[in-house]
Amino acid sequence: MKIRSNSIINSVVYLITLVFVTISCQPTITPQPVADFSVEKVTGSPGKIKLTNKSLNAKRYQWLFGDGRASTDEAPEIEYKTDGTYTIVLTAKNDVGEDQVSNSIEIDGLVKYVTAGFDFAPVSGSASRIQFTNKSVNADRYQWEFGDGQASTDANPTIEFKANGIYSARLIAKNGNSTDEVSKSVSITGIPTSGSVMFYTNGRGDGSDIEVYVANAMQGVINTVQTSGVPTSCGLDGNVTFQNTDGNYSFYAQSKSRSWSGVITVKNGECRMKLLAQ
Repeated sequence: MKIRSNSIINSVVYLITLVFVTISCQPTITPQPVADFSVEKVTGSPGKIKLTNKSLNAKRYQWLFGDGRASTDEAPEIEYKTDGTYTIVLTAKNDVGEDQVSNSIEIDGLVKYVTAGFDFAPVSGSASRIQFTNKSVNADRYQWEFGDGQASTDANPTIEFKANGIYSARLIAKNGNSTDEVSKSVSITGIPTSGSVMFYTNGRGDGSDIEVYVANAMQGVINTVQTSGVPTSCGLDGNVTFQNTDGNYSFYAQSKSRSWSGVITVKNGECRMKLLAQ
């Protein structure tokens, strides 16, 4: 009978263990991603396309569709709204790297949807006149509203505002398929502010010949009589109308038989009446 020595047995066991440990410690190698996809149009839907992601070894995706939109879905759905040629870019990624590929597709036959847009700027040398420049896409009809009661159907209107303020300018753009609208605030400053006060009298005889002075300057002579009621507007013949910027102004008036004095208030955009009674 032969008996193996313990040293021989121990050596065999060590060798087997060493081989096992060496084999089990080999690192797992992650392959680089390979980006790939196909693109095709969806029948019956001119703007829709089908994207089939064929990438290998990827965990994450970044799509760019050539119209400003993007997605991180694996196989997103996409629909274009405007005819044109678009370049679609796919970046496939994993923990060790990334790969990129692109394909182009031509879209045509779409319904032309309207996109409303405009810019505006003051007309040179004028604080109140504004030139509106139409930037709408695919539109053939326009309706403008300027926030002060004025309106226009011109493509590029020029509007004169009557008073300082902030106005909401609105453009509605249309074609046979769709409508779109946009509004912008227009700030008007620099228009001289002014109002009016009209002096009138209900007197008789020499009471109708009244000289009117405002702020120590003669403004005119009242040579007519308002027989009833109150005048309906400033600037009527035979009366005296004072026009100036906002504020309080002292006045003096005299006829052959009497005189008047006091203070009048001018308010921007308003026509006020001052009665010199007999």
